[in-house]
Amino acid sequence: MTFDPIGITLPTTPHGTHFDLVVVGFGAAGSSTALTAARAGANVVIIEKQPEDAHTPNIRMSMGFMFGVNDVEGAFTYMDRCSGGMIPAAVSRAWVEKAATLKQWHDDMGLDLHLERVRGGEHPFEGTEAIDEFRQGLLADGRPIAEALEGGVYFSGLRAKDGERPELRMGYDYFEALQKAISRYDNITVIYDSPAQHIIRDVDGRVIGVQHGHTGEHSTYGDRGVVLTTGGYEFDEELKLNYLKAYPMHFYGNPGNTGDGVRMAQEVGADLWHMNQMIGRGVGHFTKEDGSFVNVMLEVTPLDVMADPEPGGYVITDKHGKRFANEAPQASLGHAFYYHLLSYDSDTFDYPRIPSYWFFDQKRLDAGPLIPRRAGVHRVGIYDWSYDNRKELAAGWISQGSTIEEAARNAGVLEPEVAAAAVADYNRGCESGVDAQGRPVESLTPLEGDRFYCVPMYPGGSNTSGGPRRNEHAQILDPFGKPIAGLYGAGELGQVYGLLYPAGGSNLSEANCFGRIAAEHALGLSA
Repeated sequence: MTFDPIGITLPTTPHGTHFDLVVVGFGAAGSSTALTAARAGANVVIIEKQPEDAHTPNIRMSMGFMFGVNDVEGAFTYMDRCSGGMIPAAVSRAWVEKAATLKQWHDDMGLDLHLERVRGGEHPFEGTEAIDEFRQGLLADGRPIAEALEGGVYFSGLRAKDGERPELRMGYDYFEALQKAISRYDNITVIYDSPAQHIIRDVDGRVIGVQHGHTGEHSTYGDRGVVLTTGGYEFDEELKLNYLKAYPMHFYGNPGNTGDGVRMAQEVGADLWHMNQMIGRGVGHFTKEDGSFVNVMLEVTPLDVMADPEPGGYVITDKHGKRFANEAPQASLGHAFYYHLLSYDSDTFDYPRIPSYWFFDQKRLDAGPLIPRRAGVHRVGIYDWSYDNRKELAAGWISQGSTIEEAARNAGVLEPEVAAAAVADYNRGCESGVDAQGRPVESLTPLEGDRFYCVPMYPGGSNTSGGPRRNEHAQILDPFGKPIAGLYGAGELGQVYGLLYPAGGSNLSEANCFGRIAAEHALGLSA
């Protein structure tokens, strides 16, 4: 299906260029928007803030999972429950209906991802099995996963055959496939190193383009409108302090995500929604010798396929050394554990779990890197984490001791003896098979040996999810619920989930689905 050009005449300047559709931001959402529009015959431009040789969209740093839907009604029930009342039913329904065709869309685009289902939704709600969490079914060398790996279907269950060290395809590889697909379209132009500054409107208030460049020196126009896919505000401290539920929060996603889309949308009258929400877990936050910092996803249980199948136990305490929750969801890369970290003590006027502390023994240190090397900051070259963790140990990022109490003291735990007692109590639970915090019995491995380690853990994650409010057509709305003509949004800028992250791969699924919805509506292709 192709669209009919509307034939309006737009203003031009010496630096002005005009397209059918302007997409601001070159990540998962921007790619899906552009590909959908270009396939329909539209002339599309993607305007990207970062230079090409330092381009780190969150998709490149992700695990590369995405979710589809095998039962629209069941998935809608599940998604509506996860939203916590923050997302209108029509918007959730639009997502699940589009997600039902996610796998087919990728096949139609020739992306050759070989998507395969690994599990359903993350939470035990009605409709969870209507969700299909997909991973890429090929290794980095192109072989099917089953040829080189055996065991479980998820990362932590996979073991290598025949002593190989195969690498799984993740978000970096997915984005590479999207880039290749985009390169096949002559009607997609990508402009790098040109931050968007302001949205341009005509005399009637319709959005017709963007002002961009480091000083706003360029103006680019779109007959059919502008789609904002600029990501969240993970690296804008003022926005995080004023909107998120606790502070500090640290994010390991794209450092270019500084809330640009939030401010541009506000400038033209956009309403905002769920600005207090984020995709979270406990993360690492470390300061380098030059005073700069690096944020990382922490693998409490190693995901590398060559890791020791028994990487040792783990315990997480607050800053006083007290254990406070079942840590298994954090270890399995769940997205709700971070809520435990946000507790505020109104008697001491403090967040007692910021930071918290992760304790482990020699088995975990030896099992593999404490962060994923095929994803996150390591994969895009922001920081080179050592495979054996020795560089980070030498830097003092990982504290150690011959006892839990010594490791806790060296890490900065306020009451090291309390931490030692907490780990001793946990170890007794491992012996009895009953954990005081309700950990599943299969996760109960004691901390043992004569060397122990401790790493501070902060609330954070991959991205914030608040931003300009959207409707089911991906149109950005004003505070009265009226669409701002010509302005659309997709991806992590105001993404369409609220209280709970529904399943692994939700970010990439939402970006793909609402990028497609935005392009189709802007071009008049949707019903």
